Amino acid sequence: MNAQKKMISLEENYGKNILPLSLVDNDRFPGGRPVELVLFYKEKNPLSKFKECLFKAIEHYNLFSSRLIMTDKNKFALLYCTDGVQFNILPPIIAASDEVEIDDIKNRMAHVKTLPGEPLFAVTGIPVNDGIFGGVSCSHTIADGISLMLFLYAWGCALQGKSYPLPSTQRLFRGNPVCFDKMDKSFIPPLSELNEKIQKRVHAINAKRYFKREYFPDAFLNETKKKAKEENKKYIISNNQIITSFLLKKYHHLMMPDADKIKIKIPVDFRGIHPDIDPLYIGNVVFDSFTEFYKNEIDAMSIYQIAYRLKESVKQTRNKNHMKEIAYVTPHGIEFNPEIFKHYPSYNVDTDVVSSNLTHFNDLESLGIGSDIGRFVHVDSTVQTSFIILKEKTGRIFAQLTSRYPFNNSCLFCSND
Repeated sequence: MNAQKKMISLEENYGKNILPLSLVDNDRFPGGRPVELVLFYKEKNPLSKFKECLFKAIEHYNLFSSRLIMTDKNKFALLYCTDGVQFNILPPIIAASDEVEIDDIKNRMAHVKTLPGEPLFAVTGIPVNDGIFGGVSCSHTIADGISLMLFLYAWGCALQGKSYPLPSTQRLFRGNPVCFDKMDKSFIPPLSELNEKIQKRVHAINAKRYFKREYFPDAFLNETKKKAKEENKKYIISNNQIITSFLLKKYHHLMMPDADKIKIKIPVDFRGIHPDIDPLYIGNVVFDSFTEFYKNEIDAMSIYQIAYRLKESVKQTRNKNHMKEIAYVTPHGIEFNPEIFKHYPSYNVDTDVVSSNLTHFNDLESLGIGSDIGRFVHVDSTVQTSFIILKEKTGRIFAQLTSRYPFNNSCLFCSND
């Protein structure tokens, strides 16, 4: 297809079965690590019903049936495809769910690649004696964590024959899906023709990572927040800020040994704050607040002082007027102000730590589905250095740490994964 016909084809299909990536998505996600979860479902449905209900939910949440295409130099889009989803049922593991190593599930499940021509959503079912593990792999070009949870909620409701909320139409395909085999190959260049930044991301996916869990008893959190309030009455500090500050102070030398300055990035969801963005928007509508610290600052500061700095950064990002300066709604979804974006550089593996609070997704019951259905087992980080703050079904809060460097065993309330 020559350049003129290619441009006409794109213009005819934008908003129908082609949706361009936003400025942020285009810069940060091609070639990158997918969002991945492992779930466990108690087996009350035949395996065929899991697949049937998955595709029923995808009829409404149609971004999850996409492949990536390159529309111009370093510019990418989602293509609505009839074959945009990988669904596989693997041979059973003859063991009970609590006897299975999660690493074994992670190694068996399909992992999507955010590259031109690749399907961007995959589900792998692995039966065990008392149920089925579901490995979910989702390209970040489709969805942020909130969007993925909304979709999983729809799928779970479909399994139970319940109704579920329909997604916002601000970013959905409005045309018919196409068979990818019939797509012009000029839209799917090989990795060798993509830019160096994308190629580096692809190679980084295979880099060794180390994991650790650190638990935070309620008594510790409540006492720490009480002392923070006594030290500075201006702020009400959250569990997230206390935990992030504690982990930063304790682990920054180990996790970032060569950095003089460390940047903490905390994702802030624009839903419910930005007046023009629907609460059920599907896509990426999360923007990072970031706070920079010199290492010697971290060593000298108290946990409370670090937490106050984090609080200020999040507060600034969550400001409604500031959000309106950052992002706006287009016919194809959210777009970001390029002038603002210049001041928010991409993730830097040598200096950046991402801290995400997912305590509101402690199990499937959190999604309104019911505890008799199943539970979350594992949430993987999309970056190489991070804190993911989670909550067990019992209510106990813990942080899952991800690092390029091995952890030592000195820890207040922790266990190694």
